[in-house]
Amino acid sequence: MYWWYHSVILLVVGFVSIFMPAHAQELGVEGNAGWQGMRYPLQNGQSGAVPGGSLGLNYTFPLNGQVGLLTGLSCGLYRTRATLQDGTAFTSGQVDNSGSAFEYKVRFTGYEENQRFFAASIPLLLQYHPSGPGVQWYFDAGAKVVIPFNTSVQVAAKQLALSGYYPDFNIDVSNLPQHGFGTINGWNARATAKWRPAVALSIGSGLRFGLSPGKCLYAGVYLDYGLTGLKGKSDSMPLVTYSSNGVTRIQAGSVLNQPSTGRVALLSFGIQLRLGFGAARSKPPAQSETKIIFQTKPVMDTLSDEQHELMERAVVFGLLGVTVVPESQKRHLDELAGIMKKYPSVRISLTGHTCGSDTEVEDRKVGDERARSVAQYLQFRGIDPARMDVSAARESDVFEPFNPPANYQSRRVVIRVE
Repeated sequence: MYWWYHSVILLVVGFVSIFMPAHAQELGVEGNAGWQGMRYPLQNGQSGAVPGGSLGLNYTFPLNGQVGLLTGLSCGLYRTRATLQDGTAFTSGQVDNSGSAFEYKVRFTGYEENQRFFAASIPLLLQYHPSGPGVQWYFDAGAKVVIPFNTSVQVAAKQLALSGYYPDFNIDVSNLPQHGFGTINGWNARATAKWRPAVALSIGSGLRFGLSPGKCLYAGVYLDYGLTGLKGKSDSMPLVTYSSNGVTRIQAGSVLNQPSTGRVALLSFGIQLRLGFGAARSKPPAQSETKIIFQTKPVMDTLSDEQHELMERAVVFGLLGVTVVPESQKRHLDELAGIMKKYPSVRISLTGHTCGSDTEVEDRKVGDERARSVAQYLQFRGIDPARMDVSAARESDVFEPFNPPANYQSRRVVIRVE
């Protein structure tokens, strides 16, 4: 029946089975909070989402260094409030217990309807963020399958005026409570409505904070908008059903069941937080004896002089207190990462230095942060952290002791091939 959302679910499962065993790099725990519900045109009234939230788990599968495929599963609370203008009246044809036909009129004052459901959501999003350490922006875009369950509708009105017009006798009846005509104050009741699964457009954007190697925090905003309707087939049940046994026996319907109610679309927006954990590094494959014999050759012999010189070029940070890798140094680190990928047995040490002059002093922690920043950048470029030793120099030296203008080069990270 719902072949379209079954197809999307199968597609998500297919992606998980293909990418997860070998390439899954990030497990995320996500929480959303904001206005989560539905929006639809309502004759003589209005509707809108109210605060809700969701929690979920997701996986990000890298497609390249900057783009990944995000999927997973979340569960959220969706709430909507609908109201009608005071004096709004609904008329329907009814038959009383004596078999006489009449026009049943219900007039509302202070009508309010609260609709609620929980839903499981399966996202399929493309995520983009620049490569490198530090604070970055991110952008998500794609679709979600939303499957409602545990639905409920609560209706209330300050006053209901129930009356009947008998055209055969040309009379209005408005004060026979024992026969279902009269006034009810402070009315509350439960109603039913049918919801069906839907597909929603989903986008999000914000900042990505690198907390430590293998751990990051996403903080931003999100928007989900329904591409297909949540409203099921209407049973055309009136907002209030007539009961000949008295005004206390009436039953409530929902505005969602009215033919005049337009397409019901999911609408959610608010704040998004996601904590991402990098996948555990796999152990290196067992090496055969033949392979060990080949690897007894010194690593230095596998690198050309030009490659060795490039790898050991210092990463210069320049300004006092700066610990984020400068843009001017990223090309060098990209080339270094490329060499390390080509020679997987190569290891390096990263030693952070600070200003060593008498007039410009930096804390040793700055040197340590510089070394970690370079290590993070290389990790984002696909280098295993186990291949890098990170430390700060006990005593930093001046790059050119007799050339003070060149002292900015002392604020650097020294790289050594091990």
